[in-house]
Amino acid sequence: MEGANSRFAVIFSSIMIMVVFSPMMANAQENNDCCESPDEFDLFLIGDADSGQLTPFSNELEEEKSMEVTSSVFGEVEIGTWMIIWGESGSYSSGTWTFTIPYEVKDSTGVSANATVVVKVGGNTYESSGQLPAVYLSESGELSIPIEVQDGQYSKNDKIEITFSVRSMIFSNPGSESGINFYWGSEEYAAAMSMSFPLVNVEIRDASVKGSLVFFPVRLSSGFGDRIWTSSSGGLLVQNVEIAESPIVNSNEDWVDVTFVWDPSESNGGSVRTDFHISLQGSLVIEANKIHDITLGQDTGDNSWYPEEEPPRTGGSGLDVEINCKYDGNSIERKTTISFDGAMSQWMRWGLDNIGNKSLGSNSWWRNLNTFSDQVSSSEKQNGRVDNSELSALETHLRGSKTDLKSFLSSGLMVDPEAVFGVDPVNFGPLEISIDLGASRAFNSDSISLRVSSTYYVSDSGSRQALIEDFVRPGGYDFWDKVGLSFEIRTGMLSGFGGIYLDNEEIDYTHRRWILMEIITMESSDIESDTDFRMEFGAENALLFSPLISAMISVFALCLALGIGMALTRRRTRAPSMIMIGVLGVLSLSIYWFGLPMPIVLGVVSSSILLVFPASVISPVIEDAGVQRNSNKGGMVRCPSCGKKVPVESDIRPLRIDCPACGSTLRIE
Repeated sequence: MEGANSRFAVIFSSIMIMVVFSPMMANAQENNDCCESPDEFDLFLIGDADSGQLTPFSNELEEEKSMEVTSSVFGEVEIGTWMIIWGESGSYSSGTWTFTIPYEVKDSTGVSANATVVVKVGGNTYESSGQLPAVYLSESGELSIPIEVQDGQYSKNDKIEITFSVRSMIFSNPGSESGINFYWGSEEYAAAMSMSFPLVNVEIRDASVKGSLVFFPVRLSSGFGDRIWTSSSGGLLVQNVEIAESPIVNSNEDWVDVTFVWDPSESNGGSVRTDFHISLQGSLVIEANKIHDITLGQDTGDNSWYPEEEPPRTGGSGLDVEINCKYDGNSIERKTTISFDGAMSQWMRWGLDNIGNKSLGSNSWWRNLNTFSDQVSSSEKQNGRVDNSELSALETHLRGSKTDLKSFLSSGLMVDPEAVFGVDPVNFGPLEISIDLGASRAFNSDSISLRVSSTYYVSDSGSRQALIEDFVRPGGYDFWDKVGLSFEIRTGMLSGFGGIYLDNEEIDYTHRRWILMEIITMESSDIESDTDFRMEFGAENALLFSPLISAMISVFALCLALGIGMALTRRRTRAPSMIMIGVLGVLSLSIYWFGLPMPIVLGVVSSSILLVFPASVISPVIEDAGVQRNSNKGGMVRCPSCGKKVPVESDIRPLRIDCPACGSTLRIE
């Protein structure tokens, strides 16, 4: 009996333990720190039909491509072949993949055809069923073809290849230009292979603490290297609040580590939940989450996300240059802002955090700041963030010597200083330099802005003065994925440009004149690597060509032409000369406002003075011009003797007046 009671007690205790701890087991299941990609995604078709590519990234759907098959073509026609090299090994399960491509039938009510899709995955080949009846396509829509795929494996760098062809095409009620077009490569025509295949593995790694910052590394393993992140959209939520700053990105050919930096200013640590999400295309969202146990105040965790050596500047960065200038006829006040993010931002933040690091390479630009090592405390060195002392060291270094500024721009940022400033920075007056690290001082890839302000004198010897030219150094596009420019220069009312000269017609700029100022603007959000341009202006006669003086000269010249025309046409028809002056006046105003060279503007208004003479001379003579000019003073009566009209200049009745033509006396009652 006692043994039975003992067994009952053990069983009851076990049940109670399971009941008590069952919620903890549920929480553990929610801690999904690693996940495979969803079972199904699309491989989009891009590129030309004979050399097409496949991509899982919807943001690469940029250029529409098409292939036309006409009714005059017989037999089998290959529409195109698209392929991708898969950068990792793995296996896939059997199932049905679906090939979809948009089409449009032309000059026919419809077309019947047999469509075939051949898919090659490594050494395995799959083909759509040839037993299916011919499809009938009308107007426009999407053709969908299923392909049965068996279990298989693939090796690293194996090719996935898709070939699409049609045959036995029969057009209904064909016209002279009947045919069918197949489209792909754009968001509107997103032809794709929908397939079940391993795409990416997401792993939220253990957090690490460095000082007052917490770093959350997320490893994305795929065959796409850093493209799996740079060509996608994603982010990390910490305690349901998304981190706004750009993450740290480190990659190799097998994976990319995306490390998010969290400043727990309103948190004391403890249990912290993170939720990661990434989207490669449309509604395809891959998610993972993890709960971390955070202890603030001491350095813990794996710091592999923090490079021991100077990080590379390649890997995807955007460069934006904003320039605002003011020209007073003698000098140019120039404010330049150079903003960049990505790998270049990581390189700069790491360099500032490693001032005085003795392991820097012999060619590292950051060795130039070793003299400031004593100004940075040991606690601020390599602490995962840029401190005030480190930022001040770089600003002081760049202000101290204009040669150092040139060195940082040319050797560090791969930007030509003379091209971006218009002159050699050595010719600058006093410099004002500031660096803005944005919302976060942490080691990440968030945007950094370098602001340089100064004034330099302009030579008035008649030579042209450079304003801006292509400023990325040769080889610089290996570092910059996207380059943008925003340029503006304006003058006062008493200074202007003799002429604007741009040697590349593909670059657009706007030139406008107002009476109080003259403005030139140039905007380009994506400058190609092979784009060469240089903008200059003529600095001579700045006062004569100023907006106010030139406007006054133009108005005076038009008024003078009007006065001359009125004087020369006292006995002639005034319409030709007045029309000519009006047309030239409108033309002068237009070319003045649209910023054509000032010599042309002044030449047009001067021509109005010269052309008024022949315009007046060729105008027809008006008989009795003096009488008709003054005919508005009273009525007119006709002389019964000679038939000429005689003006009546008085309201007194009766009135006697003499006819100026025949001398007869007329009586008006």
